[in-house]
Amino acid sequence: MQEEPPRVTVRTSSIIATTAIVSMTLIAAFNPTSARAADDSSLRFQTGNVEPASLTLPANTPTKLKVTNAGDAAVEFESFELHRERVVQPGQTITVYIPALPPGTYSFIDDFSHGAVKGEIVSR
Repeated sequence: MQEEPPRVTVRTSSIIATTAIVSMTLIAAFNPTSARAADDSSLRFQTGNVEPASLTLPANTPTKLKVTNAGDAAVEFESFELHRERVVQPGQTITVYIPALPPGTYSFIDDFSHGAVKGEIVSR
């Protein structure tokens, strides 16, 4: 006598689908990296200053940093601590990818201003 394979009923399928949806929702809700990575933070350079001069980012979370140059001359976003160096032409916005940072303070400058324009990224 041949054994019959188990039957999958509508109720069983519904339970499996509901469990999968709930599991995926919980994973997304409790994974701050995936939620935060989609968000953007911004810096704006203009005529000898940067706004905000101190930018707070969540610790241990990668971030896409939008850097805008609203001035008349090129600026160079540079951070030795973050190992980032990017030139931004007037009127241009670029994206600088910031890795997941441990808590701390990371300075940056406009290198073309010889360090006169500076700020910090605070990770907490």
